Amino acid sequence: MQLEIEDLGTIRKRVHVEVPARRVDSTFSQVYNTIAQKVSLPGFRRGRIPMSHLRKRYGAQASAEVAQKLIEAGWRAMLDDHGLVPLSEPELGGERLATGKDYAFTLTFEVAPAIELKPFDDITVEQVTFEASEAIVLHELGHIAEHHATYELVADRDTAQMDDLVVFDYAGTVDGEAFEGGTAQDAELVLGSGRFIPGFEGQLAGKTVSSDFDVEVPFPADYPEALLAGKDAMFACTLKAIKAKVNPAIDDALAEKMGEKNLDALKEKTKAEVEKRHNDQAVNETREQVRTAFGEQYGFECPPSLVDGMVEEKRNQRIMNLVQSGTARDEAEAEVEGQTDEIETEALSYVRANLIIDTIAEKQEIEVEEHEIEAHIDEIAAQMGPYGQQLRQMYGQEGRRSGLRRKLKEDKVLDFLLSEINVTSVTKPVPEHEHCHEDHEGE
Repeated sequence: MQLEIEDLGTIRKRVHVEVPARRVDSTFSQVYNTIAQKVSLPGFRRGRIPMSHLRKRYGAQASAEVAQKLIEAGWRAMLDDHGLVPLSEPELGGERLATGKDYAFTLTFEVAPAIELKPFDDITVEQVTFEASEAIVLHELGHIAEHHATYELVADRDTAQMDDLVVFDYAGTVDGEAFEGGTAQDAELVLGSGRFIPGFEGQLAGKTVSSDFDVEVPFPADYPEALLAGKDAMFACTLKAIKAKVNPAIDDALAEKMGEKNLDALKEKTKAEVEKRHNDQAVNETREQVRTAFGEQYGFECPPSLVDGMVEEKRNQRIMNLVQSGTARDEAEAEVEGQTDEIETEALSYVRANLIIDTIAEKQEIEVEEHEIEAHIDEIAAQMGPYGQQLRQMYGQEGRRSGLRRKLKEDKVLDFLLSEINVTSVTKPVPEHEHCHEDHEGE
């Protein structure tokens, strides 16, 4: 098998493969022998069918299998012996396959361009380090205290309010008949929690302790219990007690609940956690600055398949962001459709940056070891509590694991570049409004 590589510009190659007739014939023999062992023809024992019969009945199948085997062999030789890394599905061309003749075919595909790296010191980025103020730390401790809140009986009022925890009895009926699960004594419900069917909790607000009253609500049309879905229900209720949420004091006792020896230790730990959260994000943003700067610094041609794939990825991400912020999907798609030029420019820059990162990784021999992947998975799993095991199972899949390896390798290259380029260090306070927004999102 002979291979000849032809350059078709900076990002395309064509490999010409020529297979000698003797290998073609031997491959045909292997394929026909395999077919003969599997099929049965009237009048012949399995494995004893004459070649003339096999060729007549299975010739087209055999030719297709032989061609596939020879093309795969040529593809493997190209990868193993010539170090080519195709970035697109190959386009196949070639002659008609026949016994007794050489078989020639071509494989045409996209490759990464050869990149001549520019000096790193032409790039300047800003690296922010965040510091948490006493007010930010106390704000965070307030949320910690809220997570350890208790509900205590209200002494100064007897009327229920939203956010109260009420203790009550109820007995529900539909069309005058009691239904399963519709009756309870000493039930506890935080008004506004959304635990009961829509419209129920709001009707308990304003009711007084020891009062009897009815709550009328319809079950949702999509209620899981088909016999109740869409039906009007009546609940006879008795309000028995009202409890209000009480946050514990931010003191040494709270610190002990959190596993710290005193409040000062808890403050120090909380300050470090807040700063780490913001500084980790700042590092990621700086890495993206580096990626963007390198992507914009170069103008080499990129493989269209990579750019097209990145355009689709960026487009879908924008649509998803709009949908998650409350925009209807059709409106989101229409809005993103008007951003096509901007997305294509962004995608091209991103692909260029990725190719530059790969080039630097190769030149600097930057790799990611298995233990680094495991350490990263352990770190994420520890933050996910009971869901950590699911994360480990997810990264047991080869596709996801290779994607994580790629991400960690990119981060190592970008961190290497941060040690080589011009970095302006800036210290900033943790923004109060951003910090509060993050805290509420995490509740």
